[in-house]
Amino acid sequence: LDAWAKSGGGRAAAERAEEILEWMDRLNSSGNMSVKPDTISFNAVIDAWARSGDKRAPQRAEQILDHMDDLCHSGNKDVKPDTYTYNTLINAWAKSGEKGAAARAEHILSVMERRYRDGDNDFKPNTRTFTSVIDAWAKSGEPGAAQRAEHILNTMQSLYESSNDPDIRPNVHTSNAVMNACAFTRIEQDRPEALAIAFRIFDWLSSQKDMDPDAYTFTILLSVCSNLLPKEDRELRFAHAKSLFDKCCAAGYVNDYVLRKLRLTVTEDEYLSLVGYRGEALASNMPPSWVRNARFNQKGKQGRGGGGGGGGGGRGNRR
Repeated sequence: LDAWAKSGGGRAAAERAEEILEWMDRLNSSGNMSVKPDTISFNAVIDAWARSGDKRAPQRAEQILDHMDDLCHSGNKDVKPDTYTYNTLINAWAKSGEKGAAARAEHILSVMERRYRDGDNDFKPNTRTFTSVIDAWAKSGEPGAAQRAEHILNTMQSLYESSNDPDIRPNVHTSNAVMNACAFTRIEQDRPEALAIAFRIFDWLSSQKDMDPDAYTFTILLSVCSNLLPKEDRELRFAHAKSLFDKCCAAGYVNDYVLRKLRLTVTEDEYLSLVGYRGEALASNMPPSWVRNARFNQKGKQGRGGGGGGGGGGRGNRR
């Protein structure tokens, strides 16, 4: 099931995962207890739909979760939904691009919060939960998305400060998700506030003793500058881009994504001056100190260096 979920096979892979789950259920009903479907089995199928890219993925994921709830209420506690189930469903909505997906993701979070308050620890929201809801707002392009994303992060921080519970503490991925919501603000009247939010979150992240911006942070903030600062104000764009690039170099997080976004933000001459007029402007040609913390994959190419959402929580498809 997990292999099909992660195969990249789209809708066909998700449907195949469902077929295997149904086959497991038939075998179990005929007396083979070794293949009895459990929460992990169902979570893998929901994950397959979340990764499928299919338009009906979030609705199908919700139907599967509802079926798990029905089975659990009828006495089968082995398929009780948990935090991972709900996180995966929220992720399905975040990736869907459907109108109203962000509000739906936030509603699912509220269901988790209510059930957790009622005493069921299996529904405890965690950092991944909140970050995925923020991601849904970031992808929505809806009015007020950046403000809503910042509000959720502030709620997390307040909950963490009042409880000292590390499971709900915002992390660099949470901050990046909020800044991403700012970078892709589509509503003209929201753009000034989105710009302010992005740098407010960056300042907050930079002030944390045990958290640091990563390569993805700088990539997103350069997107903020490119997308939200007036194109005619070259001086302002250059000042912001130079400040960010200098900090990125000092932190050792320069990669090809950062360079690409930098190039989109400033003029070509300004870009060449910032990278020291080096030949082909690739991260591999930059000083070693600039790229020392940038991640490389097995082929030696650089990755984005961030952007994940932390652990899923609960009983996921990780057997």
